[in-house]
Amino acid sequence: MSFLNPIFLLALAAAGIPLMIHLLNLRRPKKIEFSTLTFFQELKKSTIRKIKIKRLLLLIMRMLAVACLAVVLARPFLPPGLSFGGDAQAPSVNAILIDNSISMSRVGSNGPLIDYAKEVAENISEASRENDRFILQVTNGEAIYPAILNHVNMSNTLKDIEAQPSGNYMGERLQEMIRFMDESPFQQKKIFIITDAQRSQIQKLTKLEEVDSRFTIIDVGEVEVQNTVIAEVSIPSQMIGLGLPVQVNVKVENQGSVPAINQFVSLEYEGQPLGQYSVSLQPGENQVFDFEVSPSAEGSSSGRIWIEGDEFIDDNDYLFSLEIPDRRRILWIRPDVPIQSENISYTRLMLDVASENDAQFEYDEIDPGGVTGAELSEYDAFIMDGVEQIPEFLFSELQAEVQSGKGLLFFPSENGSIQNYNDFLSGFNAGRWVGISGDYASFQSVAAADELLEEHPAFTGLFDRAEGEELKFSRPSVYYYFRLDTRGSTNAFDLLRLNNGDALIHEKKFGRGTLLISAIGNDPGWSNFPIQELYAPLYYRLTLYAAASEEGGLIGHILGNPFQTTGNYVMDDVELQVDGQIIKPGVSVSGNGLQVNYDGKEWKTGFVEVRDGLRSTTIAMNLDRAESDFSEFGEEEIDEQLNEFDFSYVDAGGLSDQELLTTIQSTGFGREIWQWFLMAGMFFLVAESLISSFYKAEN
Repeated sequence: MSFLNPIFLLALAAAGIPLMIHLLNLRRPKKIEFSTLTFFQELKKSTIRKIKIKRLLLLIMRMLAVACLAVVLARPFLPPGLSFGGDAQAPSVNAILIDNSISMSRVGSNGPLIDYAKEVAENISEASRENDRFILQVTNGEAIYPAILNHVNMSNTLKDIEAQPSGNYMGERLQEMIRFMDESPFQQKKIFIITDAQRSQIQKLTKLEEVDSRFTIIDVGEVEVQNTVIAEVSIPSQMIGLGLPVQVNVKVENQGSVPAINQFVSLEYEGQPLGQYSVSLQPGENQVFDFEVSPSAEGSSSGRIWIEGDEFIDDNDYLFSLEIPDRRRILWIRPDVPIQSENISYTRLMLDVASENDAQFEYDEIDPGGVTGAELSEYDAFIMDGVEQIPEFLFSELQAEVQSGKGLLFFPSENGSIQNYNDFLSGFNAGRWVGISGDYASFQSVAAADELLEEHPAFTGLFDRAEGEELKFSRPSVYYYFRLDTRGSTNAFDLLRLNNGDALIHEKKFGRGTLLISAIGNDPGWSNFPIQELYAPLYYRLTLYAAASEEGGLIGHILGNPFQTTGNYVMDDVELQVDGQIIKPGVSVSGNGLQVNYDGKEWKTGFVEVRDGLRSTTIAMNLDRAESDFSEFGEEEIDEQLNEFDFSYVDAGGLSDQELLTTIQSTGFGREIWQWFLMAGMFFLVAESLISSFYKAEN
């Protein structure tokens, strides 16, 4: 048995106080002759002995009660061999998991948290015996090779541990350590987790499988630091292509407890600085800043966003990759018999002009009867234009293509079958046509488009107007249109609306794709829209928007997750390049191409290049944003989070070296038993009272 506060053992001297009082009461009385002395001399010797025994018992009970109180103050504990069973003298293996995430680079009262964590590990080594052994592991980045270490080897391994801007694997590493430790020949096994108790780290422990072993969480202390982070980077438009400006939205958040002032957020793209904003945020406040980049080539391009003036700098950089897809393929499904307006079809005119001007798509045309499912899979978007009767076999084929992420633009025929159209739309849950207004080619206006959804990607950047200025555009007049009832349709909205409330252009999200429905066709018999200045750029953008699959836009990888990407790579030649190293990944065939897989546990923030000799894709790698949230759990919250596990908690932030050492000895290497002595002291006091009350030796 050992003691955490051995200084209080000096209080054992207080156990002598009852003895001193007892000895003082034993002074021999002065003899005085008295006439009735003969009466007292007849007392039986047995009665005198009973009185002496009673006094001796009371003395012992009082001395033991005082001694127990002194031992309670000294906080006794048993070594693990005695507290948990087994041979107390047998060597033990101590598994130590050190949190080396970026939050551990903060500086506390004992210096950088990562350095203090290594000091705590050294204390564990000091508290153990010479023949004890160690397993050392880290939470972030590449794992330390699992091995049984002696004291010297552990100290040497500790020196190389640093905070890493890489993926976090706390739960996984702890599980691996437990399995490795269970396979070791040691009888005594102890687990220590040295961390700053960051919420994101402790929550990873809640996902552990059942852990039979008891473990100790050592909290290296709480640190307040001002931290401004790039919380999110997004692009509002799916329309990514050469010559099309791309808006990049950067959300900056102050996750510290003090205001962020005199800070700046900047963006560079392909090595060129493109803008900078001043940042002033109150604690917990966030703000979105808009940047604009202009891709100049197909394929992957990269950029960097960073914050200046922040107190904590380890998470101030955010990398991004922008994928500019190859020319998209559009399938124009038109009537097999030329309709009256075929000679002046504005669909053909728009597609021809776009293709000739090196736009981002090329097109093929076909009649509905000639379409096959195999052909549809080769295209990125479809235009159903002026078809009077949509073949039923196309219903499910087109629905499957749109659900997988492709787009469909639907333009009715003036002689189209409303019942057939409604059967087609019902598969998308996109509403139904409920009638017709106006007369085809009458050139008499029955309604005008006067309301548009300006924030839609098809309209982004299309209008040049000052902030607060009313939006003005040429309002097309409509002579003839199909009336669409969208009641009951979800995840849908109108892009253009007529002044009578009917939809002119309606969008319905279906699966990962988009269905765009026009109430009018693309010739002058429907409206004067084709001669309005809004028509050409809008329908070009709608076609590009419909064809904008998941291939384009921001592509990235969050460290801490297995790396996975899919593309049209050559299986035998695909490789990864990271930080100058060539890696051969795992590959498998999927429905969308070749799937590339790699665990990436050793990767840090940066870029990974996927290539096969023919094509190359650059993907940005960033930390999980939860790594920048430095909020921490206290002891009660940790107890609540990990109530299913047998563990002890040590707050090492305010302990001296000696206090830390003794606390580790208690929590990691034994069990405190002061409660036993407290109960014993209570027992002795109760016994003393009972002896005084019921032991009537004087009678």
